[in-house]
Amino acid sequence: MTQRAIPYYWSSVDWPRFMADYPPPPTFAGAMAALSDEQLHELQDKRFRDRVREAWAVPFYRDRWTAAGLEPGDIRELDDIAKIPAFTSDDLKRSIEDEPPFGSHQNFALEAMATPLKIQSSGGTSGLPRPTLFDPVAWEAQAIQFARAFHAQGAQVGDVLQITLTNSLANTAWCSSTAAMNWCGLVPLTTGSGVVTPSKRQLELAREWGTAGWVAFGEYLKILAETAVREGIDLARDLRTRFIHTYLGVDVEGHLRKLLSAAWGCEIFDNYGTHEVGLIGFECEAHDNLHVNDDTAVLEITDRESGAPAGTGEPGNLIVTSLHRSVPPIIRYDLKDLMRVSGRRMCGCGLRTSKLSGFLGRSDEMVKLKATSVYPRSAQDVIQGDARTTGEFLCVVETVGEGLASRERMRVRIEKRAGVQDPRLEADMAKMLHTAFGVSVDVEIVPPDSLAPLTGLGGEGKVKRLLDLR
Repeated sequence: MTQRAIPYYWSSVDWPRFMADYPPPPTFAGAMAALSDEQLHELQDKRFRDRVREAWAVPFYRDRWTAAGLEPGDIRELDDIAKIPAFTSDDLKRSIEDEPPFGSHQNFALEAMATPLKIQSSGGTSGLPRPTLFDPVAWEAQAIQFARAFHAQGAQVGDVLQITLTNSLANTAWCSSTAAMNWCGLVPLTTGSGVVTPSKRQLELAREWGTAGWVAFGEYLKILAETAVREGIDLARDLRTRFIHTYLGVDVEGHLRKLLSAAWGCEIFDNYGTHEVGLIGFECEAHDNLHVNDDTAVLEITDRESGAPAGTGEPGNLIVTSLHRSVPPIIRYDLKDLMRVSGRRMCGCGLRTSKLSGFLGRSDEMVKLKATSVYPRSAQDVIQGDARTTGEFLCVVETVGEGLASRERMRVRIEKRAGVQDPRLEADMAKMLHTAFGVSVDVEIVPPDSLAPLTGLGGEGKVKRLLDLR
């Protein structure tokens, strides 16, 4: 058997060229500000055309595009992007099922093994997780995205960054630790989640080792704050936290941000990304929406039902095209996340980028109730804003009745805070959720800490807010 040459990591990429192409901090701000809108479009156009050329050699894209009537040469520039059919995570799952182990969109990379590869995956909340291969460019570019975020959020060289997500199949923790060590001079403290390092010990380590920044989901930050109260730890006085890098979810009114900021005594920064494309948007100290990593991604917003381009400033499904990924290419990936995108402008922090709204919900979690589209995660704002609740909830959807009389019903289970005995809570929640959803729903008030087995709170990955029993 012929022995293939080992593709050594540090000789697999022209690193000076890579850093010029995807500038890490602190050069990122100046590099982006120096680009006119026309120059940025030219940069995006060149990278887009390179990715399309590569994708034509990948069966997943070649077959889909040919079936849509496209031929090589039909997509000549970035302005032709809407001609390309979008795909979803369901298409990737089918690709993997039809052509294991990694699907027709990325088996080629393993077969060639021309560069080092790493496997990361989606959460795998149902069935096996969805694997994604990373070559060194994809891996380090996504780390640079995180490094840019940390720098914009106030990180300084030598800061200890405590990462409360585990270095596992999911890649947020890996991106954070790689960014810290390789691209912005932070010292990663990879404690993992509370399942790996108990919450009390997390706080003890932060106090003793001088944690300046945290990477954590909002729900776990609440658990840490509650643990601090029980253990007599004053987060603002006893810890040295200056910034928290998190993912707030649907927090339009800012209830979760205010809650966390008050508990921790520091600034809270929202972010948005996906494991295939990385950190698409990050918040800076100006707290003026999220900066888009424009040199690594092109974003489109489409109407959630028709698929046509959404109107200026209108929310819709976010479709992303990666400009840095060749293994595998990611071209017009419909994330089914509801967002808004605004044009490139200068921010008070000195960065000049496109801007992305915070997360507004998921289209694939949409439930039709009495002909009204309901997005379960939009309940977060209402519930987090009421001090009588723990902020935890689960929307349960089921079909009731039979035949023509059957209908879909949503019951929102809401945890009350310990000691709360207010008989008005259920009615108040029902009224506020009716306003938020535009349709009435049932409400069930449940004891504190009772929903975690269903939502996954305190474990790895994102907290689930929808239980579909239909």
